[in-house]
Amino acid sequence: MDEKELRELLRERLHMELQLFKDSMLQKEKEDIFKASYKIEIYVNFYEIFAVHVDNLPSDTIRRLLNINFGILEFIYQEWLTREDGFFDELRTYACSELKNILVMGNPESGKDDEDGKGFDKAA
Repeated sequence: MDEKELRELLRERLHMELQLFKDSMLQKEKEDIFKASYKIEIYVNFYEIFAVHVDNLPSDTIRRLLNINFGILEFIYQEWLTREDGFFDELRTYACSELKNILVMGNPESGKDDEDGKGFDKAA
């Protein structure tokens, strides 16, 4: 099999895996789909990333991916779950700083009187 055929085979396999995954999700109850929303988002993102980069992969990498005996997307997803994710820490830091900003805006002693238009309406 030449390199062009390998690339096309990988594209087809990834597409088929994503379609099977979507189909399996749509067979679930609404609550189970909601619970799987993170996995759904990651699967779709992995698919889109891989689809863009298939043309740049060396043929030996393509062969290794095609030789995975189970889903490529599932394999990469499981590996992803083992990594430390800084997203939550970053989100928590941002949320806490916003809470402090809101506290300061609502405090008349802060000297900050809604100069930027982000304050609360005190008429309510």
